[in-house]
Amino acid sequence: MMKTLLLLATFTGIVMGYCGPRAERNFEVLLRPEPRVEIELGDTISLVCAAHGHNMMDPLVYWVKGIGPDLNEKGKRMGPTAVGKSTFYIEKAEKEDIDNYKCVIEDCCSGNKEEITVEILVPEDTCQDVYGVGHVIFGATWVFRNWTAAIADCESKGMELAMPKNEEENAQLQRDLQLSFETHPNAAKFAHENWCWIAASDEETEGTWLAAKDNEPLTYFNWDKKQPDNKDLPILKKQPHLLGSSNLAPTQNVAGIHRGTGKWDDSFLHYKRPYACLCPTD
Repeated sequence: MMKTLLLLATFTGIVMGYCGPRAERNFEVLLRPEPRVEIELGDTISLVCAAHGHNMMDPLVYWVKGIGPDLNEKGKRMGPTAVGKSTFYIEKAEKEDIDNYKCVIEDCCSGNKEEITVEILVPEDTCQDVYGVGHVIFGATWVFRNWTAAIADCESKGMELAMPKNEEENAQLQRDLQLSFETHPNAAKFAHENWCWIAASDEETEGTWLAAKDNEPLTYFNWDKKQPDNKDLPILKKQPHLLGSSNLAPTQNVAGIHRGTGKWDDSFLHYKRPYACLCPTD
């Protein structure tokens, strides 16, 4: 397969260019790749990133692969560096190319950077027999979302967030998650993320775990050792003024399942994790 970074500008052999007075120089992004690009395996990928310097030479432009599902990991720098414009081009995308990337635009006068993230993914086909996953009861979604957003996404598809009601269903969910992780191209970036959301919460009353679908008390549990422990959010110990923030859950009031063991853990509402929806039976 041909994988090429096309540099449609001056190469970095000429990095010592004009740098005007600091107060008067800046760069302008001219071409910004879309933040989310959905393709099929075998498709061509062509992403263009370009910027122009004002009162300075054009900035450096390069690509980084493998920045993690939260888009915050360092990743691996790809190919040579261009000046002004770089096109990331893959003739025929393979499974290994389905990843998160960023275009880095760097002012070589001051070292200031702008990073533009791009998620490349294939269609979820959540409950379909694709990529060798076979028949599943629970369809995994390999996207980082918080617990509330995961519930909303399943509902938008006419489904519900997975909530095993007995040992058999729990084993089925764990199996389906692990099988999807091993076969679905979108899952590779989650290699270091073992936990997936399930539709259980004790947000209303601490210690009383309810199913999100109908708010009925759970009768089956598969907690991991010493769980649930309802830990406080670590940052609140150092910055208690954040307690009233609507974006932060102070304690662990929702649950996740370990895709490798099937054990449960309580977690923070605002954390982001992959998840699975209960597939339609018809």
